[in-house]
Amino acid sequence: MIFKGISEQGEFQVVDYATTWKYGYKFMLDAVQIMINTDFIGNDLQRVASGKINGEQVEWLEDVKRYGNIVRMTPGLQEEWAVLIVSGVSQTMQVPIQLMFFNQTNAVRVVCPVKKFIEDKGEHVFDNFVNSLEIKAYCEDTRRKTIEEMKAS
Repeated sequence: MIFKGISEQGEFQVVDYATTWKYGYKFMLDAVQIMINTDFIGNDLQRVASGKINGEQVEWLEDVKRYGNIVRMTPGLQEEWAVLIVSGVSQTMQVPIQLMFFNQTNAVRVVCPVKKFIEDKGEHVFDNFVNSLEIKAYCEDTRRKTIEEMKAS
């Protein structure tokens, strides 16, 4: 991913990135699932939400938990949304973070409530983290598409 900049929104540090390619909703689900499976394990997952273009958000954490932390199994997330949000305490970064994915764009936003973390580590502190996430999500997206194509033929 390409670092686009950092800003403050109230007490939160907002770090914007651009993925290598534009992505769609299925990729968003893959990326959120990877975060749940590899970084927000157990009680570290604190929020799963979706949003509309007008900014209205719907919370899905309890439903996701009810379906074994599988976002694709969660009925409310099976319809396509403009924004998908996942947050928790990152085991990799050792800090609370929120990731926001924006459908049909290449934009990814990382929100961190700990200003000192970014001040101490520098504004590029999340670069390797999001690069790894992008690679894992594209691998999963490709795997899923390949299986779907094989089943269709």
